[in-house]
Amino acid sequence: MPSTITMNKQRLSSIFERLPTPVQTLFKGNPQQELLSQVICTLVVWNEQIIHLETGNSSVIQTESDVWDAKSLASACKKLIATTANITIKLLLPADHFVATSVNMPGVNKDNLISALKLQAETLLPSNEKPLAIAVNPASSQDSESVALWISEQELDLYFDAFKKEGMFIAAIMPRLMTIHSSESDYSLIDSDQQNCTLARFRHNVLVSWQNVNKLDFQQAEFEQQWQDLVTRQASITELNKLADYRKQAISNVAAEYCFFPQAALKANKKVEKGRKVLLAFACLIVILALAAVPFGKQSWQFRQLAKVLENNRSYSLDARQDQQVVVGFENEWGLINDFPDQQLREAMFTLAAVLSPEPLSSFEINEGLIQIQGSSTNPQAILQRLEQSPMFTEVVFARATNNSRYYIDLRLSTVNFEGYKVRYFPDN
Repeated sequence: MPSTITMNKQRLSSIFERLPTPVQTLFKGNPQQELLSQVICTLVVWNEQIIHLETGNSSVIQTESDVWDAKSLASACKKLIATTANITIKLLLPADHFVATSVNMPGVNKDNLISALKLQAETLLPSNEKPLAIAVNPASSQDSESVALWISEQELDLYFDAFKKEGMFIAAIMPRLMTIHSSESDYSLIDSDQQNCTLARFRHNVLVSWQNVNKLDFQQAEFEQQWQDLVTRQASITELNKLADYRKQAISNVAAEYCFFPQAALKANKKVEKGRKVLLAFACLIVILALAAVPFGKQSWQFRQLAKVLENNRSYSLDARQDQQVVVGFENEWGLINDFPDQQLREAMFTLAAVLSPEPLSSFEINEGLIQIQGSSTNPQAILQRLEQSPMFTEVVFARATNNSRYYIDLRLSTVNFEGYKVRYFPDN
């Protein structure tokens, strides 16, 4: 049975894979891709500025401290967009908001790869005790080296809540340099702002290296020389040193591989998806009912025809069934006597005499296969053992404690089944 179920699942999976991609998406659903498809505004954060990729407009983040926070960023984005509608956006943050770890798990698909990395989160990032979100390209498992990006789920929630208060819906958050793509198979990007410098290397658009440093570290000459040596080893480099570089080269319609999705956004999309699936299930139910109704008439006609054949066969076997009832009645009437268990008294007596010899037997009673004997012997235990070894007897036990040489033994005939006889003919007693 398990093998049959497995074969059916494999067949269904094979059929599902042959369906067109839009049909697969309709049935299976892709919440991350659906969220990205709803994005109509892409915002890039650069130092204390924000750029609207679709329009090219920019704005300054107003904050009382040197470092902006989620609230001040949301307020600045609201002023930049200048709309009262509940707009869906994708937010591109600086690289220092993310943590990178190396990945080396060839042959593992995306779902298993993410699960494996989450299980290793405490080992990969031992200093972080908060829940983390992860983003990794599914093609990472095909490369000998790649990189997974991490961010705190709490930080994602902070941005989502801050933007929600301003009437905006964050569908996804990702590193800003991930919006820069190249036609070359092996290329590197250097993202440099006031505080940090990040070197990212890509192979076939899969992130294989990520180096992020604070510019204060460049005050050490040795460290700066190591950084320069690392940069000179790159084959093809694109530098992003100012906000205008993102205006020229960034693309808004990037894939979901390196996007992070707030849980609140996924839950909101899940409600919409649930409603769509209900409608889809209802439509499928209508189609199934329609298909089931087509052969219903034919099945009803076949049923009536088979019922007629059954009735004819019953008429042909009427005499045989009547004879059968006579036989059954005879068995019920005389079976009580014919099937009464034969207690085989003669064989039992001869067997007992052979087992007990030469010890005397003073009392013998038998009732429904149960034998009760009394006698005298210098070794009652030996008699009990000999009776147990006889195939004719079973359930051999001392009925009461022996008194010196006197014994009381109960045993049953193994060839007599009064219990079965009573169950068959006297079920109510």
